[in-house]
Amino acid sequence: MLFSSGHFRFLCCIATFCIGTSPVQAEPANTEERPAEVANRAELVFEADPYYSNIDYNVALSDKPIPTITSDSEAVIYRELIKDSLIPRFMVLETSVYPLAWLGTYLKSHSPHLYRQAEIGNTGINLFESATAGFQEPWAVSAFFGNVAKLNRPKETRRGNNYGYTGYLFSAGNRHIKNNTFVADNWYELEWKLKGKLDYDDEKLSWSFRAGGRFNANKDVNDVTYISLHRSNLDLRFSFLEWLENANYELRMHFLQHGGEMVRLELIAGKKVPVAGWSFAPTLDIGFVWTSPNEYSGALKDQRGNTTTLVFRPSLEF
Repeated sequence: MLFSSGHFRFLCCIATFCIGTSPVQAEPANTEERPAEVANRAELVFEADPYYSNIDYNVALSDKPIPTITSDSEAVIYRELIKDSLIPRFMVLETSVYPLAWLGTYLKSHSPHLYRQAEIGNTGINLFESATAGFQEPWAVSAFFGNVAKLNRPKETRRGNNYGYTGYLFSAGNRHIKNNTFVADNWYELEWKLKGKLDYDDEKLSWSFRAGGRFNANKDVNDVTYISLHRSNLDLRFSFLEWLENANYELRMHFLQHGGEMVRLELIAGKKVPVAGWSFAPTLDIGFVWTSPNEYSGALKDQRGNTTTLVFRPSLEF
């Protein structure tokens, strides 16, 4: 759903238990239309990642080509992407698959012995579950309507697939995942989002800010509205002590559409350790996922009460 994790994680530990019930100052962005791109009304973009792989088809809905925003300020990039986003000028058709999420459900159903071998003693920790936590579907098709821009830093000569998106997204699928088990469910989502990615030799930055609603044909999977905020940054130009740089932040909240009760909360923060001369950075994310039994109904409802999952994620980012 136009969301990419941006790096490969080796997740090592997760525990589940039951409980009772200042403004940025920057130069204006240079939004340009490069001559070589003026004639291109459509582009095909492919991204491969163990968490999220996708094929995007970008189509211009007007005579204007995909512009390029040249700036090294996040605030300026956000501003330029949001500008005039109420009137869509581009369409993006996407097919996406979440390989590790799909693999987790496959192993649990087809290789239960191997799946159980990933459990650590009697702790309730399963490494396959930790590697797939947070994904509630294995694949999706999406249609996006809004603004699309190529992103570039000033004086940057290397061209890449750095894009920013702002607008409206419709997504759909036919499977839901609960505890690494497929649940038949024809679902769809409607949301507004601001999303982008920068990938350079000395800096990697991704963000996804979105709000919307999910609707499910399976009556045991309750309809929710949600807010999701995600930002991940790796910048070799800053030290480990910079609290905002070289960090990962993720917040997601689900609320029942009928009654407004919060039924899911994901809060994860991480720190990256850039080392000069290394092509990767060690990373540690910690946080929790809290769920209410009212996230589901009927046969899918968890009778244990509220569940809190502690997340501990050592990883390497390339």
